Amino acid sequence: MFGYVKTDKPEMKVKEYEAYRGLYCSLCKAMGRYFGVFSRLTLSYDITFLVLTRLSFSGTLPCFDSGRCAFNPSKKCNYCTNAEEELKYASAVAMMMFYHKVRDNISDGSVLKKLIMYLLLPWASLKYKKAKKMYGEIADIVEECMSKQAEAENRNSAMPDEAAHQSAEALGRITAYNMNDPEGNIYRFGYGIGKWVYLTDAVDDIEKDIEDKSFNVFVNKYNLTADSFTDEIKQDIAATINMASGFFINAYENIENKTLSPIMENIIYEGMHKSLDRILKGENKDKKSKGIN
Repeated sequence: MFGYVKTDKPEMKVKEYEAYRGLYCSLCKAMGRYFGVFSRLTLSYDITFLVLTRLSFSGTLPCFDSGRCAFNPSKKCNYCTNAEEELKYASAVAMMMFYHKVRDNISDGSVLKKLIMYLLLPWASLKYKKAKKMYGEIADIVEECMSKQAEAENRNSAMPDEAAHQSAEALGRITAYNMNDPEGNIYRFGYGIGKWVYLTDAVDDIEKDIEDKSFNVFVNKYNLTADSFTDEIKQDIAATINMASGFFINAYENIENKTLSPIMENIIYEGMHKSLDRILKGENKDKKSKGIN
């Protein structure tokens, strides 16, 4: 996951932001409990959003107790007391995604990145095996979709829908796993989020992928070079990604009995839009930042 699915903090009420931060801290703690202290370094906003989404769509209102941060005992944190299964599930998904990201970087990265990924692979493999024991069906879904994703990229696709489909399919099925979803709206919501994240990451990586000669569906579609990424092309790309936004927003609005709606809507209506806007303006300097102040 990539850290693009963020809140728009200035537009949130204090109690909403504290609840969101509480879920983030709770997930950090759960990842350490299930997968060890170093797994916390893979925590992202996107995985926190998975917890938020599944709690919201199951009608669960999280409860919190105060505690101390393991890394900074002087800092008070709120920890969720009634979402252990969702925190465990998201922790396992994070390990699966990290493992596949390491493998992807080994096959399609710079020499330095490949070296770093090779060093990380034994640890990532160990944690992946543990996550697979917990949720074998999800591991199979991710493996299948990532294999098909690699096939699409090996075909050097120039079609955003084709390139993004398998990542979107994986997240759709991960989001809807064991949820009451008779009309498929939770799956469609996850699918749309997955497609948006894939395409947003692609546009964020355009300059790097041009330099590294790595696969990028937008580079292929527009035959981009370092000097040809014009404002007109950026607007066209934004329109393509906004179609994915319309897809998951429509699915969200058709889901009934939601909780945590103010936080969800802050993210999907405001935060994600601003993440994309920063990228298109070249302002995404904190892409790797994952901490919450």
